[in-house]
Formats: sequence, C-alpha cells, structure tokens
Amino acid sequence: MSVLHELDELLCGDDEEYERLDLFHEADELIGQLRVADVPALLALWQARSLCWQQRYTQASRSIGGDVLRALLAGLLQVKEAPHGVFELMNRLPPVADTSALSDALLDYAEQAWHAQGPARHRQIQISCWSCGLSGRLLKRLGFSSWKEAGL
Repeated sequence: MSVLHELDELLCGDDEEYERLDLFHEADELIGQLRVADVPALLALWQARSLCWQQRYTQASRSIGGDVLRALLAGLLQVKEAPHGVFELMNRLPPVADTSALSDALLDYAEQAWHAQGPARHRQIQISCWSCGLSGRLLKRLGFSSWKEAGL
C-alpha cells in the first residue's frame, strides 16, 4: 500500500477511533514520508475529501517536507474555490519569507482573502502571514503602517 493511500485511509477513519488512538501521530509520520511526486494525487484527494479530512491533514502535518509543502501550497492556490488549508499550511513554512513566486502568490491570496472574507478572518490571515515572514509585505499591500491601524 502506498504512503498516500495509507494516509488517506487513516484520515478518512472514524472520528472516535482517530481521537482515542491519537492517530494524528501516525498521520504526521506518513505526511513526513510524502514526496513531491505524490502532490498531484494529494491535491486530487484534497478536492475530493471532506473538510474534516483536510483539517486532519493540516493538523497532523508537523513533519511535512519543505518541498512537498511548497508544492502543495502552490497547487492549492490553483484551486478555483478557496480550499481549507492554505492559511493553516502557511504556518509550516520557514519564518523568513523569500522572494519566490510562491511567496508572491501567497501574498496575493492573503490580500484577496483580507478583502473578501472580512474582519472575522483578519486575525488568522495576519497570524499566518506573520508565521512565514510575509506579514510586513501584506501590511504594505493593504496600505497600513501597522496592524493596529488595520484594526488588529
């Protein structure tokens, strides 16, 4: 059985069993074994599975490899309807932003979400951008000099 298939079965499992047996540890180990070549199939699963599956994935992704993370985020940004996981997975990126196309795409996504989703999500957007070093760049894009001025 492939790592991705095993991970999918685990994340689709019964809620009570998943929590009672702390299966997120096993899910984290499996996520750590994924390769960039697995990302297209992972993206297909992401779109086909429930929000609960996506939440379990993001919560258990502590060991995700950097290349897999960047490929997954780049793929999620291409999905038309805003999927769960982009802001949650941004927290797994290194704390210093680079000048890559992915960083620019994440900034575009965050800026659009800021305007579209309203004040209830602003804190999560700010924290996700801060955790990966994009906070200052987002602040400039939004035209604010501080997060306090932005209402946070």
